[in-house]
Amino acid sequence: MSLALVRVDCRLVHGQVVETWVPHTGADCLLVANDELSSNPFLRSVMELAVPSTVCVVFCRLSEAAGTLDEIDRKGRKAILLCATFADALRIHRAGVNFSSINIGNLHYAAGKVEISPSVFFSPEDFDAVHCFCHEGIAVEVRATPFEPATSYEPEKD
Repeated sequence: MSLALVRVDCRLVHGQVVETWVPHTGADCLLVANDELSSNPFLRSVMELAVPSTVCVVFCRLSEAAGTLDEIDRKGRKAILLCATFADALRIHRAGVNFSSINIGNLHYAAGKVEISPSVFFSPEDFDAVHCFCHEGIAVEVRATPFEPATSYEPEKD
């Protein structure tokens, strides 16, 4: 599979992804799996403005992610899969998209969330999803850019 990185970041397409993760991974495609964006041409066009013309940007619904990744693979492209939430990444994984690690870039604060790092806050549902990923052997790391040390995240044992 042509999947270079799976990233959970509520901002989806932004400078850290375009300027650091794309060159670091050698990706030439950003796959944004998000139901809201896939049906909002204005927001999609705003995000596309942040990406150089040498990088392909594909938006799809969560239910279409596996098929879209197959198509990207057939075209010989290397993709970064971007999800806004752990729930989205877990749904894609359960639909048959396999990956060995997941990168957490940024999850904003909201009432009821717990600070994991200065830019990452987990809800109770996030903890449940991380537990599912870890249980399936998928490494979870908090790392904004490839130039920072990764902090592995593992839930406490039951």
